[in-house]
Amino acid sequence: MKRSPVHLAFGIAALGFAGAAVALGLRLQATERANAVIAEASGFAAEAARVRAAGAESGQVATHKTPKLDSPEAALAFALALAKGDDYERALKALETLSQSPRDDIRLIARYDLGNLHMRQAKLIGDEQVAKGRTLVELGKQAYRRVLDEDPQHWEARYNLERALWLEPEADDGNVEVTPPPAVERPNGDKPELP
Repeated sequence: MKRSPVHLAFGIAALGFAGAAVALGLRLQATERANAVIAEASGFAAEAARVRAAGAESGQVATHKTPKLDSPEAALAFALALAKGDDYERALKALETLSQSPRDDIRLIARYDLGNLHMRQAKLIGDEQVAKGRTLVELGKQAYRRVLDEDPQHWEARYNLERALWLEPEADDGNVEVTPPPAVERPNGDKPELP
């Protein structure tokens, strides 16, 4: 009779360990899928760079399918590989989507790398299209500011924003006269007070 509580305790412990093993197995599978996507994204970046270098004059365009991205980490890795492979349009779309993520860590990284993407693209454009380059620098500054709004201690974003401001200083014209808005009377005849 004394063996049944012991057997019951071992049975419960065995079920607990089996549940933990199943959970770890599922987590391992998800990690392996994410690693496969990351490897595919890295391969894409290398292939896109090779095709671009080899066929820039002939007009070849690298077209690739987007893999199934079942985790935000894999989607972020793929977006970063697109950015590294200089696929600006696809990287922009992917990073903008990730910058709306409910996860703070993914959203912050995506916004920071969105700023980096804009700045790299502005650098690639160079002096040929000055207006477009300035627009991209402004977009980069906006992305860095969004990062700093969420995390004021994000030093990389702060540094990159400072560099972007050095490239394109903010328009600060001291000759502009700022006029207060006109006073509006309330229906009862009182003038509003300042807060």
